[in-house]
Amino acid sequence: MQDGKVLVQFRPWPPGWELPGGHCEDAEDPAATAVRECEEETGYTVAIRGIVGVYLWQGLRSVGDVVYLAEITGGERHWNLEAWMVRYVGPTQLPRTLFPWCRDRILDALARADGAPPVQRVQPMTLYHVANFATQWLREPVDGARHWWRKHKRRY
Repeated sequence: MQDGKVLVQFRPWPPGWELPGGHCEDAEDPAATAVRECEEETGYTVAIRGIVGVYLWQGLRSVGDVVYLAEITGGERHWNLEAWMVRYVGPTQLPRTLFPWCRDRILDALARADGAPPVQRVQPMTLYHVANFATQWLREPVDGARHWWRKHKRRY
């Protein structure tokens, strides 16, 4: 979190924007995983400030996730195969190609930063959700790339 915004990253495969994160190593504490994954993917070191929520899946996936509220404490942005771009987003700046499950998580993180309690949510993941997300790319590939092209196409 920074200035009321949440850091998201663009993953190339499957393509889309999401929160930094990943899977626990054997016997690794989930909070330590969050810190490690954020640094590996973005270059930033973070300090965990609390739990945003626990998110369980319903449908195509059967795992759960813990989302942490964290503050950047150091490091420097670096390019990574898992995170081609990063940016801060607020509730009105969410990318159209944000992974469907991330919207609630970002809004929950913003509420948690303002003092709301942690949440527990069951998030659906059906073929409908996957198809809807995939069609976002037909309308707006890489959020903003179409607008950049229109602005600069005379040069090419």
